Amino acid sequence: MEKLKIYLALILTLIASINAFAQPLNPPALQCLEVAPDGDVTINWLPTNDPFGSFIQYNIYSAVSFGAPYTLVASVSDINTTSFTEDTVVPLTDNLCYFILTEYQQGVDTFMSTGSDTTCTILLTAEPSSFPQGYASLNWGSPFQSGFQPPSGTEYQVWMEYPLGTWTMIQTLPFGVDIWEYEISICSEFLNFQIICVVPGLCNYVSNIAGDIFQDVIPPAIPVVTSVSVNHSTNDAIISWEANPSGDTQAYIIYECENPGLDILDTIYGINTTQFSDLLANPSFGPVCYLVAAFDTCYSGIPPSPNTSPTSLICNCSVYLPSIGYEICQDEIEFDWTAYTGWESGVDSYIIHHAFVPEPLPPPGTIIFTNLDTVAGDVLNYAHQSVQFNGYNVYYIEAVGAVTDYRSISNIQAVLTPYPFAPDYVYLGSASVVENNTIEVTLEIDPTNTEHFYMLQRYDLDGGNWDDVITESIANSATLTLTDMDVETEVFPYTYRVITENICEDILDTTNLGISILQQGFASTSQLKNILTWTSYGNWENGVQAYRVHRRIGDTGPDEIIAELSPMVLNYEDDVAVLLYSEGKFCYTIEAVEVISTSIGISHSAFSNELCLSQEPKIWIPNAFVVDGVNRTFVPVISFADFENYKMVIFSRWGDVVYETTDIKAPWDGTMNGKLVQEGEYAYFISVEDGKGRAYEQAGHVIMLSIREK
Repeated sequence: MEKLKIYLALILTLIASINAFAQPLNPPALQCLEVAPDGDVTINWLPTNDPFGSFIQYNIYSAVSFGAPYTLVASVSDINTTSFTEDTVVPLTDNLCYFILTEYQQGVDTFMSTGSDTTCTILLTAEPSSFPQGYASLNWGSPFQSGFQPPSGTEYQVWMEYPLGTWTMIQTLPFGVDIWEYEISICSEFLNFQIICVVPGLCNYVSNIAGDIFQDVIPPAIPVVTSVSVNHSTNDAIISWEANPSGDTQAYIIYECENPGLDILDTIYGINTTQFSDLLANPSFGPVCYLVAAFDTCYSGIPPSPNTSPTSLICNCSVYLPSIGYEICQDEIEFDWTAYTGWESGVDSYIIHHAFVPEPLPPPGTIIFTNLDTVAGDVLNYAHQSVQFNGYNVYYIEAVGAVTDYRSISNIQAVLTPYPFAPDYVYLGSASVVENNTIEVTLEIDPTNTEHFYMLQRYDLDGGNWDDVITESIANSATLTLTDMDVETEVFPYTYRVITENICEDILDTTNLGISILQQGFASTSQLKNILTWTSYGNWENGVQAYRVHRRIGDTGPDEIIAELSPMVLNYEDDVAVLLYSEGKFCYTIEAVEVISTSIGISHSAFSNELCLSQEPKIWIPNAFVVDGVNRTFVPVISFADFENYKMVIFSRWGDVVYETTDIKAPWDGTMNGKLVQEGEYAYFISVEDGKGRAYEQAGHVIMLSIREK
């Protein structure tokens, strides 16, 4: 037992020795100071760590500034207490600063910790500013010692009480800013303000409440005009502006900029009313310019009047697009416009809007536009190179702000762009041979009031290209005949087309082809037939319906159709045996007949070259005749001959001319000078021409007999 007592004594001695050498305690970590509406100050901290139970109390010291003497204002004996409120007995005329010491015991001795960080209240003053008037001037002190760098993100919040009992945060400011001017937008009222310092990781420092009577003697901010545009439906000017940032704005005054001076147009009430239409404006005759001022609900001055802002120094003027000129055949439309003025940041770009509408011009508000192009803000002209014709090209300009993206649209301008388009149809009706060196090409044309040029072209087989033949111009005509006089129609068929050009020298259309008919053939004297062949006609819309064979006998005979053939048949044999007593000249023309065209409902005919064939004359001559017998005269029997150049001569055996005639109807009756010649053999010479004028001669002998008495 005695030994146990000795051990217990040793243990108690050891514990006392350990306590005698325990570690000192730290001060608590200050968090923030909060000033109550009555001026009391609450100090907030985090408790200190006391592992050995040596804590006695927290001792709180205060001073009226960082450098003033500190006095003990309170002691807190509960280590877990984290705040203390000091009931201040003096008005707050400066920052109240605080630090805390931890008092603790080691053995029988009492010790004090080092001091905590020193922090101060935020002392706020709020009073009307002397210059400029109309502001609440707020000033406050930092809660930290000079040189202290608070955590990143530390900021001040400015709070205002209005109306009574309602607090609203009106601004945030970075740490380090301790002066701020608040524009008064309430006519006259007692306003309270408070500053809260938000420190990340700590609680918020709350200042005292400071207030005073404040009056609004400041006019609203100058309104920012966003655009002056044109209402395309009504042709009114529309003035738009931003809602005024001055919350007490009551109304806006609209001014029209005249040269010189300003004219008041109207007063528009309501802070959020930000548009006005000038119904009397004429934006189609030039730019229209405006300014806007604002006034609030507060009256000041003698006599009292609303606080009214000035206007901007620069008038906002619409973009004006003057009338646009156009001359027929122009490939582009050129126009310019006036610059938009009034935007502080200037114009970034201009968008050209375009629409094409047929005649008549519809109401502007119904036209649908597309964006044609965009040019830089210093460009005030444009050339439209993809013009549409026979209607109205309509334009307006949209200005775009450089920074703000404000938009302003100009008036509309429409320009009529007539263009001589091709007739609805130009149809090559026929390519016909009219003479052996001439081909006529006929056109069917939809009549128009506008003059057009029609160029006949002939295809060159050797060169592989089209040669120009002739060009003619007409208007208001349904037909046109073009003539090619430099052709060999008995040798070649020819291919034609017609190019339609307008007065702008633009090629508008190319017709169907016209391919002439070449007729060839020969006379078969053995068969007494004329053999004909021809090339096919081309190129009608629906092709050839039939080929007709025309024939004329001799130079003066009537034209008659002797055959009508299928379009697949390109040859014909004319049996002329029954026409022995014709002169033997037969002239033929082939007529191609068109299947009625679908597009114009007309059937045309095209004719080939004329082919004349001659059968050789057939001459039958008797070898004897009896003047007083059955065959009493001597005359040849001739067919396929031209008797205009007929001649017959009778010679005696001595070469004397017994009889001579050029009349096929005058035979030799065996007499000479009215007297009968002696019987015997006589020579004859007969000459005749065929239908082509070629001479055929025949000579021989004939015996003349007589039973008459001499």
